[in-house]
Amino acid sequence: MQQFNAFRDETLDRMEKLVRERAASDIEELREKVFEDKELASRRDKVTGELFGLDLFDVAKNTAIPRALVEALTWSPGEETEFFAPGEFSGWPLRIWPVMKRPFIRLDGRIFCFDMFSLFDNIYRVLRHIVVQREPTYTVTWNDRQKAVTEELPFTYLGRLLPVANICRPVYYRWSVNGKAAQWYESDGLVIFDDHLIVVEVKSGAFTYTSPANDLPAHLASLRNLLQAPVRQGSRFVDYLESAPEVRIADEGHKEIGRLRRRDFRHITVCAVTLDAFSALAARAQRLALLGIDVGKRAVWSLSIDDLRVYSELFYNPLSFLHFVEQRMRAAQSEHVDLSDEMDHLGLYVVQNNYTQHAAELKENQLDRLSFDGFRTPIDEYYGAVVRGDVPKLVRQEVPPRLAEIISLLGVSNEPRRSELASFLLDAAGDFRNTLVRAIDQAFHENKELRRARPLSFYGAMAMTLYIWSPSAPRVDLEARDHARVVMAANNEASRRLVELEYSEDGTLIGAHMTHVSLADVSMAELQRIKEAGVTLRNQRVRQAQLKGKIGRNEPCPCGSGKKFKRCHGSSGDNSLDPR
Repeated sequence: MQQFNAFRDETLDRMEKLVRERAASDIEELREKVFEDKELASRRDKVTGELFGLDLFDVAKNTAIPRALVEALTWSPGEETEFFAPGEFSGWPLRIWPVMKRPFIRLDGRIFCFDMFSLFDNIYRVLRHIVVQREPTYTVTWNDRQKAVTEELPFTYLGRLLPVANICRPVYYRWSVNGKAAQWYESDGLVIFDDHLIVVEVKSGAFTYTSPANDLPAHLASLRNLLQAPVRQGSRFVDYLESAPEVRIADEGHKEIGRLRRRDFRHITVCAVTLDAFSALAARAQRLALLGIDVGKRAVWSLSIDDLRVYSELFYNPLSFLHFVEQRMRAAQSEHVDLSDEMDHLGLYVVQNNYTQHAAELKENQLDRLSFDGFRTPIDEYYGAVVRGDVPKLVRQEVPPRLAEIISLLGVSNEPRRSELASFLLDAAGDFRNTLVRAIDQAFHENKELRRARPLSFYGAMAMTLYIWSPSAPRVDLEARDHARVVMAANNEASRRLVELEYSEDGTLIGAHMTHVSLADVSMAELQRIKEAGVTLRNQRVRQAQLKGKIGRNEPCPCGSGKKFKRCHGSSGDNSLDPR
């Protein structure tokens, strides 16, 4: 349309000039005069052919594909006979479509392609068929190279997503299963980033071209090969990792290259990657047990190389990606989340964050069945803008700048527990994210007035003790740990997260730390002091609450015990402070 508008304006300008020069006696002669310019006539033919004709679908006008290959990719009308052949589902879309075998059609001497999606979904397999059909001896070479490239690409994309990850591939390990003699097993590769372990298994085999309507057993056999087999291989490695406090891994020559401990990993993902994209089935890998495709009870992530490439282009921070992986694995085990496309998982994550919890809450409303569809639309729009040359809208969660700053800093740091801290903060719902940001801003400004950091304690799902440090209130690690222990004692907690954020004078984040504080390594004398301080803290909380008004007997006790006020500090029967 832009080309058409420019062409129209230029044509009208030339016509007006010819009218002023009286170069023609009528409109027909005027038009002929204008298009005596061969360059303008050529532009006319191109614009009208693309806008009002079929030129945008014309293979010869849009590609430089060799003629012999074009012919091999093209049907003539009536040439394909299987689709309408006698038998069940004759002419039904349940059969393999002609366009899946050859993407082009010959009409009136021209060759067209009308279905771009089918073209790119199937072109790789179609090209392979054409090549090996003409040169059968090339089959082995093609398969070997296909296998090598397919096994390389997932690690290339994961390397982009997790830039400093430790990638080991392939990995061999010797293990005795069910009392049998120990033997060597192989895993395609391991990706280790902070406390995350991704066990990657890759399959380059082709998904069956047989319609399930005509040959369901062949379809299921293909699924077992491409889904069930790699998942079981990955799960076997995880079983091996969990079989001992420390396990050995080796290279192809069975030489030890490292040792792994299960306790070092907070999150383990079994990831099965396939060359063919059969998203409608891969995204539902955990739901195929009724079809005899058993991927086991462990959560698995089944996706195509194409989907993984999309993730490598859309995620900007390794910790954001790992948080998505955690949510994705929760969804894999949820009975409420059943999506038919991998990109819908990302779309739901962007909109709802903890989309498994969102689905569970919807089910509480007595819904018989949940169906999530269309959440991949922002991703389609992103790539549509890229193709048009527009500035694409990034596919991102809405994260307050203060919180985004923390995730960005952690993403490029070597801070211990950086992934855990990022996931913990990203787990927060939108209202808590805003509350946290306000608390950080307030604490930063209070530091300048008080000349010290005032701790903030949160409870429930986002339980933590938060310290904001700045030049006005430099970090005192021991003080923070001691206060976190006192809060633990006051709340009868076994452990507590201590989160410390360090800011420069102008409010720029320069450090983010998280520690799990416990009482395990505290002496008896110190433990007694901490418990006494905890009692004092509980009483202070009640006193501060009473200054704001009367506390209802059935309200939660403000001391943080989790009991009703009447059964805790209000057990004396009035609203006075329990001297305990």
